[in-house]
Amino acid sequence: MPRIPYKNPPKGASAIGDAIRERRGARGLTPLDQSLLNAPEIAAGWNNLLGAVRNRNSLPDDIRELMILRVAARNSATFEWIHHAHVGTDAGLTPQQLTIIRDVSTPLPTPDSPSPLSAYQAAALRFADASTYNVTVPQSYIDALKQHLKDDQQLLEATAVVATYNMVSRLLVTLDVGDMGEQSVPLPEMEQSEHDVDVEESVKLHVRVAKRGDDAPWLVFVNSLMTNQKMWDGVLPRLSKKYNLITFDQRGHGKSSVPPNPCTLEVLANDIAAILFKLSVPTPVHAVIGVSQGGATTLAFAQHHSSLFSRLIACDTQATSPAANAKAWDERIALARQHNSMAPLADVTVPRWFPSGSTSEFNVGGRRQFFIHDMITSTPIEGFAKGAAALQGYDVLPGLADKLKGKKVLLVAGERDGALPGVLKGLKEKFEQDGVDASFEQITGAGHLPMVDAAGPWLDVVEKFLA
Repeated sequence: MPRIPYKNPPKGASAIGDAIRERRGARGLTPLDQSLLNAPEIAAGWNNLLGAVRNRNSLPDDIRELMILRVAARNSATFEWIHHAHVGTDAGLTPQQLTIIRDVSTPLPTPDSPSPLSAYQAAALRFADASTYNVTVPQSYIDALKQHLKDDQQLLEATAVVATYNMVSRLLVTLDVGDMGEQSVPLPEMEQSEHDVDVEESVKLHVRVAKRGDDAPWLVFVNSLMTNQKMWDGVLPRLSKKYNLITFDQRGHGKSSVPPNPCTLEVLANDIAAILFKLSVPTPVHAVIGVSQGGATTLAFAQHHSSLFSRLIACDTQATSPAANAKAWDERIALARQHNSMAPLADVTVPRWFPSGSTSEFNVGGRRQFFIHDMITSTPIEGFAKGAAALQGYDVLPGLADKLKGKKVLLVAGERDGALPGVLKGLKEKFEQDGVDASFEQITGAGHLPMVDAAGPWLDVVEKFLA
């Protein structure tokens, strides 16, 4: 929710407010303007700067908006994206081009091979991305952009657009302007909807659907314990180019209900089936994809609902819980309850999931270490406790191979995820011995959530399997 109140002075009560209204026109004061008016002099300076950068520069409209939208995508600034996507469309950006701008896990088109962008757009996009992500822009990127600019003024204007909208996005995200902190940046070319699905009395699951079209195959994603569906944000844009996508918050997590009773893997697997049924999703879906507890849930889904999917991807999980797991989860639940907070658990979980020594930006000390940390701390304690019960003493292996025959199975593990690469490689070999079409892939340098800290390599493996 917004971290400071909005100020909306009536017309005539604030010269600065009236000046902003004049620039905005029929839109009036936006939530961003109303946030800025908490500091009127900053609001005045902001209005003058944004007026010049947005409306009084000589860059083509599509180039300006393309750069703004890349900043929004890189910084997960949903408010900024929503307010500029339609402007970009009006400036001539196509839905296919918006998808390229939105996807931060795939290498960008180059000016020499720009399709579906123009060479100018490709150069501007690479410039904006480097300035936002690395701050330092390689000279080769500057030179490529200058080939399309009229003069040094336009280079300054391009630099100012990116710098200014990085400033804008940081204020929007930090203060949660527009109350969009829990919303992911929209996926272009997709019909998107949100649903609260009743799966049993007093239990609703929050589900998001991104639909490309009736003929596109369906993918279902199942998140890990202590996270929510936003953990998939890094991989969805690329997959949205071919597939319909379903993500949801598991019981007790995100916007879903905290269940009255402890979970089992069978219950969690039944939740997937209920979502497909209640949203009238055609089955079998192309693939169900899960990680950690979500990976175990997908294996349980195969046990109980094998007719509802064609392919299965289980990441960083195991088919049978080790004997020591029950005690470990009891201790973690006790830690959260003792402190009446998930923060101590987040403090010890993030280093375990993203081990030190790798180059991941999600490691402790990395620029995005709080992405998962904040998901863990925002998980209700009792939601975590009820969910963790599903990982205490389970075994989905008996008879599983028979359920998977005729399916395609991919087992994936981050290289740095402890013993799990060996465990999943062994499971793959057992499946093969039992006549299952199974494969195993290890993601170099990744930890427990490879789709988070190694999205590109994970996607390379997964897309090949899904094809």
